[in-house]
Parts: sequence; C-alpha cells; structure tokens
Amino acid sequence: MIVLRSDTVTQPTEAMRAAMAAAAVGDDVYGEDPTVNALQQRCLAEVSRWTDAPVAEIRTGVDGCGVVCFALPLRHMALAYAKLGAAEANGGRRAHSPPPGVVDSMLRHPDLVAGEGRPCTELMRAYPGRVVTKVGAEGVYCALLVREGLGVALKIGDGHGVAAALALAAVLEGLGLGPRPASLSTRPVKNTRGDTVGELRVSGGIEA
Repeated sequence: MIVLRSDTVTQPTEAMRAAMAAAAVGDDVYGEDPTVNALQQRCLAEVSRWTDAPVAEIRTGVDGCGVVCFALPLRHMALAYAKLGAAEANGGRRAHSPPPGVVDSMLRHPDLVAGEGRPCTELMRAYPGRVVTKVGAEGVYCALLVREGLGVALKIGDGHGVAAALALAAVLEGLGLGPRPASLSTRPVKNTRGDTVGELRVSGGIEA
C-alpha cells in the first residue's frame, strides 16, 4: 500500500533551523536573492564549460515554468552532447564530466528521459544502447550517438516540434541508425474535425 500525505513526522534539527534563520534572503523576482543569483551564475558557468560558448555570448530567457534557460548556437549544443558521451566513455574522469553512469542510465530507462509516447523515448527504444535523444524548446532536438561519440543538434525554423522529431529521425538514419521508426517517418496532418488533410515528411537528407 502506498500512502501519500504531507510529511508531518520529520522535524528540522537545530542546525537546520539555525541555517535557515541565518540565510541571506531577498526577492528573486527583482534579482535580490543572493542564493538564487549564485545558483544562476553557477548554472551559466556549467553551460559555458560544456558547450565551449563564452559566458558573455550566452543569451538567457525564461521558460514556461519560470526557470532561466540558455540560448546557444547549434554547434555548441552538439558539442555538449559529444562531450557527454566522451566523459562517460572515460569513466566520468574528465574535467567536464557528469557523475559516472548518467548516459548508461538514460539508455536503460528511456521512458524516464521523456515519457511514454514521446519521440525521445521512441528513438532510444528503436536503437537500444546506440543513441540518447532529447527534445528542446521551439523546434530544437539534440542527440548523442554513443558509439561514435557524435553530438547532433538541429532546429526547425518555425519551431514546429513534430517536424523536429521527424527531421532528427532522418538525420540519425543518415548517420547509420536505421530504419526509422514508422511513427517518425511520416505524420498525418489533421484538421479540427479529425480529417487527414496532408502529412509531414522529410524531403532530402544530410548534405556533405
């Protein structure tokens, strides 16, 4: 039996109470919370380290849940994914490495990366142990080809998420991961009545 209720049993220790009482606080909406500011600067530094993008050139915005997000050129996004694979292959011993096992955990549990019925999960299940994929905002999709140590990043100009998923599946096929999952080869376009009025499909391939 699973019991879901608020934690009314665990109580903070005296040290925890003292830390909370002594913590510097401020209004984060107005940029006055020193802890939040320090965390944001640390996140920015990590993004810069993984992507090789200078801090001064990284743009920021706010996503739908109020968290800071970072704008980067696609080549820097792809580089970060390539570094992720290289770090894992070396046992997490590189300066920019994640905790060992991150990539392996994503490969073993693709449903926890995106969720059931999501293109990320479909692609990772289609090529077990070969690729890590993750959707981004506004038509961005990234991937790591594990064996090749190759990072991939693409963006659909109009931000169409479904088109981005189909494009990534086509790119992965062009890089040797195929065939594409049927659900990511074409996608019907339906009107508000549910009638199929067209389809999305990738035209062309990778150009040298």
